[in-house]
Amino acid sequence: MAPRVNLVEEITRRPRAEHQRCENDSKAYASGSSDVHDRCSRLPSHRRDGNVRVVSERVVITGLGVVSPFGTSVDTFASALLAGSSGIAPVRGFDVSQCAARCAAAVDRFTASDWISPLKLRRLDVTSQYAVAIAREALDDAGVPYGGEPDDTIGVVLGSYTSGGAPTEEYLDKLFTQGPVNVPTLIFNATVGNIAAGATGLELKLRGPNVTVSQKEASGLLAIGHAVDLLQTGQARALVAGGVDALFPLFYRVHDRFRVLSHENGSPEGSRPFDTTRNGFVLGEGGFAMVLELESVARARNATIFAEILSLDRGGATTGLNQWPTSGAPIVRCMRRAIEGAGLDADAIDVVYASANSTPVLDRIEAQALAEVFGGRRTMITSIKGAIGESSASGAAAVVAAIACGRLGRVPPIAGLHTPDPACERLRLAARAASAGPLALVNSVASGGAIASLVLRAVA
Repeated sequence: MAPRVNLVEEITRRPRAEHQRCENDSKAYASGSSDVHDRCSRLPSHRRDGNVRVVSERVVITGLGVVSPFGTSVDTFASALLAGSSGIAPVRGFDVSQCAARCAAAVDRFTASDWISPLKLRRLDVTSQYAVAIAREALDDAGVPYGGEPDDTIGVVLGSYTSGGAPTEEYLDKLFTQGPVNVPTLIFNATVGNIAAGATGLELKLRGPNVTVSQKEASGLLAIGHAVDLLQTGQARALVAGGVDALFPLFYRVHDRFRVLSHENGSPEGSRPFDTTRNGFVLGEGGFAMVLELESVARARNATIFAEILSLDRGGATTGLNQWPTSGAPIVRCMRRAIEGAGLDADAIDVVYASANSTPVLDRIEAQALAEVFGGRRTMITSIKGAIGESSASGAAAVVAAIACGRLGRVPPIAGLHTPDPACERLRLAARAASAGPLALVNSVASGGAIASLVLRAVA
């Protein structure tokens, strides 16, 4: 028997041209054959320039899944964004009478039993229910089979800030009010931070890499970046990647106590990215996922390609634990490196999906960064957080939006924008839905300093 090769050494050593001599292996890889990981040693080379992942053989997106305030359909999500609709409404799921803020972008059109057996529902918290639903939707959309024999070539990479949070609140409440003997053990099992990704892998029998990324508001986009890494190093045939969050009382009340949420203070409560009257963000929830594959694998199985990931960059800013960056320089660096990694210049980018979330500091800092890179250019600037609020899934939501709207040749307006901030005077803000090309840059900036930028091309 031939010795097993060192996968990483082979990937970095073999020249890119060798891919042409490995077409049969790529087809075997696409079929999920038992010796898939041996044959992965012949996948094309890749390189890393600093923090930038430059995709040698492109990673492509072949399926999408959505649970949003607008429903569980990608088409419905895109249509709502293009219409300038907002999913923000008064909170109804729990008591907020003692909070200054009263609104959220909550999911209220989701029936878990449509996606999960009723017998298994009691084992899954809401975040995990959203995760299973978006993974099923994305895999079905991609035409990737699952749920039969366990598949160790398909994995899950999800970004989440709240996974395990609601069960933890429930567990502690019962522990202190009823005593440890009366706390159901099923609740404790769901308190771990990786429960959403783990439950998805178990429910769908996906035994490949199973990873949870928790970098606050940047989690979803960083999870997609990690999935690209795993594919480029031959550790999976396909990955479900994205972000998922679910609101629960403690999470909402803590943010309210931090005074970071929009509330009535002379300006109305709501999310208004880049608007002069913005006064804080609105919490959102939901899930947004996609199926990622190497281009050769997708083409070998004749999959429909929705988008190509051209480049991504990860960086950080020095700031307080719960504070936004106070300088635009780190955001500028991320955007420029991502654009250069894609082999483009700023003029080539058709639309930017900004991280702006209606907070005074972040929107101003990002506007300054965007003006430095795109000021005076044709590039459209939008943000979807006026429609879906802020969450750790928002970066993944922006990627889904960039693909779904980009395939239609459209860019959604910034919901809630009426009077643009003067810091945006050199920017071409999307005040209404407009035509746009397929090249998009997506930004995610987290309180605490995590930053990511991704460049993609939507494929009609």
